[in-house]
Amino acid sequence: CVAANFGNWSYFAGTGGDPKNRHFRTISQCYKYDPNGVYVRKWIKIGEHDVEATLRPWAFDKEWPSPIVQPETQLTFDDKEKLERTGRISNEIFNCKYLG
Repeated sequence: CVAANFGNWSYFAGTGGDPKNRHFRTISQCYKYDPNGVYVRKWIKIGEHDVEATLRPWAFDKEWPSPIVQPETQLTFDDKEKLERTGRISNEIFNCKYLG
């Protein structure tokens, strides 16, 4: 029953009060729980590319539609710092044929 889970839906929608200011960072969650991009590849026919290009295709393919939500807001502090420092979030060796 959705009504019984109102608090959780409200939390994830960002409409409820949260004294700890927690946010669901979708990009960082993706790297943490699906580091090989298996789920993304199942639903989006993106091919066998570098994980970084699979999980952040807008950063690698100029014809990919821009995300609705600013990607920078969907990263944890550590992932944002790592992306700024190295240009990558993934630890996978860069072997992307996608950019070819």
